[in-house]
Amino acid sequence: MDKLPVRLYAAFAADERGGNIGAVVFEDEPLWPDARQRIASDLGAPTTGFVRKVSDKEFQTRFHSTWSEIDMCGHVTLAVFAALRDDKRIEPDTYIQQTSAGGIVVDVASDGFVTMRQPLPKFDLCEVGSGDLAANLGLEADALKRVSTASTALRHVFVQLEDLETLASIRPDDAALRGFCRDFAIDTIGVWCSTYKGLGKAKLRLRDLCHGVGDPEEAASGTTNSALACELVRSRYLTPGASGQAVVVAEQGVEMGRPSIVRTVLNTSNGEITDVSVGGYAALRMTGDVVL
Repeated sequence: MDKLPVRLYAAFAADERGGNIGAVVFEDEPLWPDARQRIASDLGAPTTGFVRKVSDKEFQTRFHSTWSEIDMCGHVTLAVFAALRDDKRIEPDTYIQQTSAGGIVVDVASDGFVTMRQPLPKFDLCEVGSGDLAANLGLEADALKRVSTASTALRHVFVQLEDLETLASIRPDDAALRGFCRDFAIDTIGVWCSTYKGLGKAKLRLRDLCHGVGDPEEAASGTTNSALACELVRSRYLTPGASGQAVVVAEQGVEMGRPSIVRTVLNTSNGEITDVSVGGYAALRMTGDVVL
């Protein structure tokens, strides 16, 4: 009976209850896309990464939600490299992860901290009005302070709200948001509010509604946080410090009972974003095998 190793990790977990569950399958035997999709659906994690060694410093990962393949997933990238390290398949070092969104540089520290260097951002992906979007979130139109779009791999709409109370009160219409994401080719809708802002640093609370790629809401999202941090700098909501660096720390998953912390670091030069990285820890939750 053919089997492949599978691991479940809680990525970006703030405590033992938190983090976003990512499944990792060591693709020691090549799989057809239909087989990967079946396994991801059976595992039931928000996203599963199928990782295959290309060389000592390069790995290929294909990402599948429970119902489709997606180009990139930040929290599962964390899980993938934590699993490679924990299974002694790699040592602390710098690696290249090949994805459908392109090559991602990944740094693995000796203490298990994983940092992903994201693609440079793209903005103004589409024109999105606030009226229908507010209704789909169960809010009045004037509750939306600002709507913007950005991408560092996946495509996101960002909705800024006034405060934590308003953020907690949203009531997403799942069917309407799936239609919205389909119509505008959007992967996730990041709804957020500020909790602190200073020179070169900001803290915020984020809820990531992932109707375009999988589950209605996820507890931690690396790609969403990196794109949002870039949008905050680009819109001049956040001003980098004297060194040109800006750091954004986001709480996520709080309303789901799965508290997570995601840290994004941007470097800029002459007003342009030159480097984007997202980092965190992933905690092992389960090991086993998947039967082919």
